[in-house]
Amino acid sequence: MAQPTEGTAIRVASKTELQEKRVLVVRGRHRRIAVFADGDAVYAVENNCPHMGFPLNRGTVRDGMLTCHWHQARFDLSSGCTFDLWADDVPRYTCWEENGDIFVSPEPDYVPDESHHRARLLRGIEQNVGLVQAKSILALLERGASLSSLLQAVVDFATTNLTQVSEGMIRLACVARLYPNLSRDTAYQGLYYAIRKIAEETSTSTPRRQRDPLSDNGHDLQTLKTWLRQWVQTRHRDGAERTVLTALGLLPPNEIADLVFMGATERLYANGGHQLEDCNKVFELIELLGAERAPALVALLMPGMTGARGQEESTNWHHPIELVEPLRALEKRLPNVLAKNADAEWRADDAFTQAILGDDPLASMQALEQALDDGAPPHLVARQVSYAAALRLARFATSNEVTDWFNPQHTFIYTNGVFQAVTRSPTPDVVRGIFHGAMSVYMDRYLNVPAARLPSERNTRDELDANDTELRAALLRELDQRANIERAADIVSRYVALGFALPELIDTLTFATVREDLDFHSLQVLEAGVNQCNAWGEGPERETILVGVARNLAAHCPTRRAGQQTADIAQRLHRGDKMFEEETAP
Repeated sequence: MAQPTEGTAIRVASKTELQEKRVLVVRGRHRRIAVFADGDAVYAVENNCPHMGFPLNRGTVRDGMLTCHWHQARFDLSSGCTFDLWADDVPRYTCWEENGDIFVSPEPDYVPDESHHRARLLRGIEQNVGLVQAKSILALLERGASLSSLLQAVVDFATTNLTQVSEGMIRLACVARLYPNLSRDTAYQGLYYAIRKIAEETSTSTPRRQRDPLSDNGHDLQTLKTWLRQWVQTRHRDGAERTVLTALGLLPPNEIADLVFMGATERLYANGGHQLEDCNKVFELIELLGAERAPALVALLMPGMTGARGQEESTNWHHPIELVEPLRALEKRLPNVLAKNADAEWRADDAFTQAILGDDPLASMQALEQALDDGAPPHLVARQVSYAAALRLARFATSNEVTDWFNPQHTFIYTNGVFQAVTRSPTPDVVRGIFHGAMSVYMDRYLNVPAARLPSERNTRDELDANDTELRAALLRELDQRANIERAADIVSRYVALGFALPELIDTLTFATVREDLDFHSLQVLEAGVNQCNAWGEGPERETILVGVARNLAAHCPTRRAGQQTADIAQRLHRGDKMFEEETAP
């Protein structure tokens, strides 16, 4: 391989030698460069194929077109542009003849800026090409692109090309919420985990049809709530969307939250709890990106809100114990219950938690109502219900089927969403979600029979290392094996009990989640767990919550990790690593 000469140009060879050999490889300033002779024409491109890194000097040139033999990607040598969009363009280098010798520039002709990589990311999403998405994310992070600029580009694409809130958008919102705790590598893995799902979804979705707010802007909150309640009950999407879009231009944030979460809780535990969490994640994205994106984001909630099925339509909330009628009766009492002054000093005791976890759902309802009547702040009551849901995960009996984890997953995600909704707007139509979540906690009770013991109760964690770095590494090793549930819980419990830094543990748990080929539930559980840890602060609750998160994750690991493999390939291509090694004969 020829080496760079002094100055700004690299001598490749004489033109005659290049024409004889047809291709030579030289080392540029940062990358290997393949210089081709095609008849009298001379071209130079980066030697790594942008698709999977195969050395392009092993390819074939004909009529100015280079074909890579690994996956048959084809490139225009004069521009570097690919004819196969899944392959990405290859960087081109200027080369020239001087006194019978061929020279090439050590740097590519064009050094892409942030706007180029953002446009390339959007093309990668539009074409559903994972490697292009991953390389674009890496390039943007390397150039210091802000999280908000990345989110804006992806969210704008998603809201234009999707008709409702999707799994990919929920993933993206979760990663955005976890982002302050993440290392750059985990942030990259997490963003790719979310964005590749959005690309998959938009590739098969029809674009959203625009609806407009009502032209009369004199409506008050109560009128809009009356209308939205009717549209939810009669499943009228257009009416619901126009009503909510009208509210966005009229009402302050707390009243908008009251309106939207009223729609989400109009049906009991709508869509298995997903509908309220969809609303919660949309509000989180609006809070991150600004109110100007609220109309496009909120509009995506309406198909789910108006099409949702609630537990009032199911058998198990009617039989063997009637839950729906007591809940509807409670809704009528809530305005008077919440009219009293809140007691900022109120704190739940163990008896209150046990009432939520108990076998009598009506007693649980009564305990919650009594607490509110006694002046308990609604957000603290919601926090306590979410903690009870976390206990269901922490004490989940492994004698259950793996699919049984979905029930307590949904409950914990829902109750955390209610906590956030109530924090935004503690009105009766939002607070009623606390009771819906408590009934889901009750419905999950059989999954704690027999109840798994916590690590602090089993006394198996103290033998573990007392080094924070080693504990995090041990956690990843345990998650490389099938269903090491209790050992993963021990490690997390040990880490938290020793008072090590929480962000580093969150980073490890996030990486362990997004490297798997899992759906969004495990990431939602993690993000909800982190949110609840922040809500509780230091104390025993934090350890229990993260034990539940770790046990849930370990129950679903490992997978094939195909997504991580693509992400790793993109990293190696981005660094210019040698991707192909010639086999040698024995």
